[in-house]
Amino acid sequence: MTRTFFVGSVPDYVKPVYDLVLKNQKQTLEEMKDGESTRLLTKMVENDFKLNGYDLIHALGHGVGMEIHEAPYINYKTDTQLKENMVVSNEPGIYIAGKFGVRIEDTVQITKFGCISLTKSEKNYIII
Repeated sequence: MTRTFFVGSVPDYVKPVYDLVLKNQKQTLEEMKDGESTRLLTKMVENDFKLNGYDLIHALGHGVGMEIHEAPYINYKTDTQLKENMVVSNEPGIYIAGKFGVRIEDTVQITKFGCISLTKSEKNYIII
């Protein structure tokens, strides 16, 4: 699980980036299910990021099991179908070199018709 925290307040220039990452993270959760293509999930996020002037510079997610990073890898290079009971991460992120980054990551269990989030932490702006 990964969350982005803010100290004191959320800068106005970060809000659109955070909101874009959150929107894509939620959309990916809605699409994750048995039989879904990992390549198509990744392309969905990459396309939306590109439309807004950003890039997805790392995998959208990966399997979680005996190792923290394992197959299936959810990226554009591989085209694996998600299978029922797989446990995977969903972690879109945008990083602005030298300024800030936003990542929102959940771990989910794939089901026949969707997924179950194993992460229960808040996703909206977290200000400390």
